[in-house]
Amino acid sequence: MKRLTLVLMILVCVSASAQKPIRIYSTYAESRVSHQLMQWMEKGGCKTTFGGRNTGRTIYVGLTPEMKSRYRPLIDSLRDDGYFILGNGRDVVIYGAGEKGTLYAVYAFLEMVGCRLYTPEAMVVPDLSQLQLPRCRIVSNPAFAYRDVEYYYPNHSQLYADWHHLHTKADRDRLFGMYVHTFNKLLPTERYFDSHPDWYSLNNGRRSRDGQLCLANPQVLEELCKRLADTISAFPTKKVWSVSPNDNYNACECPACRRLDSLYGGQSGTLLWFVNQVARRFPDKTIATLAYQYTRQAPVSSAGVRPDTNVLVMLCPIETGRQAPVGQADPSFRKDMEDWSRLTDNIYLWDYIVQFRNFWNPFPNLHVLQPNIQFFKEHGARMIFEQASGADNISSWMDIRCYMTAKLMWNPYLDLDSLMADFYQGYYGAGSPYVKQIVDTMTATLVASGRRLDIYGFPVDGLFYEPGNPHVGYLYPTCQEHYYDLLRQAEGATRDSTLLERLRFFRLALDFAHLESNYGDPSGEEMLAEIDSLERNLEHFSVPQMMEMGCTPVEYAATMRHWVDKAFSPNLAYDADVYIRHQPRAPYNEGTLSDGLVGIMDYRNTWLGFWGDTLDAVVDLRQPTEIRSIALDFYFYPLSWIFNPQWVLFQVSDDGEHWQPFGDLLRPENPEVLAKPEIYTLRCELTAPQTARYVRVVAAPLPEIPSWHRAAGQKPWIFTDEIIIR
Repeated sequence: MKRLTLVLMILVCVSASAQKPIRIYSTYAESRVSHQLMQWMEKGGCKTTFGGRNTGRTIYVGLTPEMKSRYRPLIDSLRDDGYFILGNGRDVVIYGAGEKGTLYAVYAFLEMVGCRLYTPEAMVVPDLSQLQLPRCRIVSNPAFAYRDVEYYYPNHSQLYADWHHLHTKADRDRLFGMYVHTFNKLLPTERYFDSHPDWYSLNNGRRSRDGQLCLANPQVLEELCKRLADTISAFPTKKVWSVSPNDNYNACECPACRRLDSLYGGQSGTLLWFVNQVARRFPDKTIATLAYQYTRQAPVSSAGVRPDTNVLVMLCPIETGRQAPVGQADPSFRKDMEDWSRLTDNIYLWDYIVQFRNFWNPFPNLHVLQPNIQFFKEHGARMIFEQASGADNISSWMDIRCYMTAKLMWNPYLDLDSLMADFYQGYYGAGSPYVKQIVDTMTATLVASGRRLDIYGFPVDGLFYEPGNPHVGYLYPTCQEHYYDLLRQAEGATRDSTLLERLRFFRLALDFAHLESNYGDPSGEEMLAEIDSLERNLEHFSVPQMMEMGCTPVEYAATMRHWVDKAFSPNLAYDADVYIRHQPRAPYNEGTLSDGLVGIMDYRNTWLGFWGDTLDAVVDLRQPTEIRSIALDFYFYPLSWIFNPQWVLFQVSDDGEHWQPFGDLLRPENPEVLAKPEIYTLRCELTAPQTARYVRVVAAPLPEIPSWHRAAGQKPWIFTDEIIIR
């Protein structure tokens, strides 16, 4: 009996011990961090107390001076915001270097005991009421000193950013005085061009307002440094200042700049020669510049120019496909990265992880994120910026891709399969196997197709099919049917409203791709229903814009409804014979102006392109016909040299020789908007119909690209699709 009583007493003592509060002890400097830890543990039912007498189970957050001497070798091994977590089963010591290392360590400890933050709203806190402090020895340093993924989540939730050890746009703004593409900010054309045209790049025999700077001109260096000094004095705490080319290829072609290119091993060498001179005048600042587009290739080693120690090289693989890791998809970038790493260890890698032309297209690039980030790390990048859909926008697979990218930027070598298995299960619950299968199947289909995955591509690129080829594009219609079938299974596997909402967000990308890539298959009524549904869902999730260049969901839906109106409403010109005086230029010459193939917001497909030529087309309606309206759409996108015509004239005729005007001469706008695509409709309508057999459309291009454009003086393109006659 005594023995049984003793056993019961021991069990009671053990149980009581397990229920004792865990003591949280911290230095004053880390008291805020320690209270963060206490709040999360209390959410899980774990009792905690702050400070007080040591009860035998203590978590030390931060180190006292005495403890620092004990852990000096570990502390010395930390860099940037690295941290360590040490546990002996009874006590845990949490410490981090830098401004936020200890906070990052606290969140890492919470993940160790089962907490998760999948998105700012998707938190998991397990039952911690019986928490046993672990035995562990974790020392973790970041792969990159600076880690920035430009997605909505970290920029609108400091908790998400800190939990995943990320920097944000706010951090970037504190660090950088000027970020990128600063030539025109430092020497704005509106201030200097008229008085100093020789400060700007010579292109095609004329000085360009929308180009670069003439780096050989010593006055450019003097005035730029003066302007930079004035700006730095206004913001003295900012450490990094960009002196970098504008976002175009128009490097100066004057003899002096060409001579520098030959001396310094290429245009990147000329840029480095110039930027080094700036950096020497500001030795206490870091001067950043771009290895981007025409300066991406490192200068040849024999040129003897390399970045000064306070020059930061921002290397950007914007041209690279994302269907395979960068070293495989783009051997030229692999070489550029290797060459730059031999010149400097001060590299800021600017990568791209979404499809900027279509934010809502499924973009199956998840399989390249880890090998790419490993490659960047192994070739000397110290800072990394993963450009996504922006700090204020949301886009397809954002929840999945942001989580994965954030984890990899801290540790590119983690077990990604385990990480993402945990994410899918924790975030999608019973629907997780089906979502994962959609992503995996889409990725495998893309890889098997051998097709490029372009960051400026379109859903139609995924429709790839060739007779006899067993490999189809990842958005081929039968593939889309399979994805929808899996998604329906995912939705049927749960009744949880939160999980269903997450699946609804995932569905948005499939709906967008279906609408864009299968636009020729459904009826007009079905198309309108799809457009209405997509617009409602985009509004439900408060999506601001559909692409990097703008275009709100309302604007996008209006464009698609206009497409339906053209494609499905009666058109007297459909299948009529069309005679064109100047033929469209390859490769934009497939189809006719009466084949029923109506253009969407992608000038590469179904649009006809005329370069510098007047569009002069005659439609033969085969018999006299009453005509009330004639319309023609024009694609407008100056970034690709595509402008509206200077004027458009509609005419009608009974015999094809004698012409009468149909309405007035039309003069469309050509606004100074470089990178936002638009579709302009030019239409003439009469109150009383005219009867004619022949319809003529004449559209004259601008004489040359306007002076404000980087290709000023060159021939413009005009793009059109279908003549609509009603």
